[in-house]
Amino acid sequence: MNGLAPEQRAALAATGVLDLQHPEVRAAAERALADGAEDDTAKAVAFYYAVRDGISYEVFGTGLSETDLKASSILKARRGFCLHKAILFAALCRSQGIPCRIAAARVRNHISSPNLTKLVGGDVFLHWFNQVWLQGRWIKAAPVFNRLLCRIYRIPPLEFDGTGDAFVQGHVAGQEMQYLDTPVLFEAPTAEQLVQHVASHHPLMVPASLRVPREREIAAL
Repeated sequence: MNGLAPEQRAALAATGVLDLQHPEVRAAAERALADGAEDDTAKAVAFYYAVRDGISYEVFGTGLSETDLKASSILKARRGFCLHKAILFAALCRSQGIPCRIAAARVRNHISSPNLTKLVGGDVFLHWFNQVWLQGRWIKAAPVFNRLLCRIYRIPPLEFDGTGDAFVQGHVAGQEMQYLDTPVLFEAPTAEQLVQHVASHHPLMVPASLRVPREREIAAL
């Protein structure tokens, strides 16, 4: 941590959801780095693809409890939406001493289906991504939409080389995801803070059970 400002040091700590010392998280980091990534940039790129393609993008039926939102639980479930992926990417980066924080902003042109649009209440989505400290600056990365999902929607997957931002996902008909506001940053997030932020934008996603409704439940509304 030599040479890091307080802002970067704050983005290295473990939290209840960023359980970066958990054996599952440590093992996942080792697997992602098995090809020999050595510097921070190469490690962040390896973690990006491990999260993007190793965790299935699933919204319906996904848990939002404190346990469900732990990075170790996300690894076990192997599924989640952008919030879960941002948590896991941050935990993996922090486990290797790479400052990383979670960000959330409203967007348009989000990959969607009729039932997902109904769930969130329109065409504006709360989207989660990361800011990772590389080469002396914060770089935005969104390891969200896996290669298979992009193939289904016939859009190119979002690539990341660790030298520039990778958070604007392509959309149908040549459009791109459009960010509508300045992101809210979470350096030491609690599960309660994250869930409250989801609920403030998409109340249907956060029922008392803290599990996103299943698609058939939304279709029946």
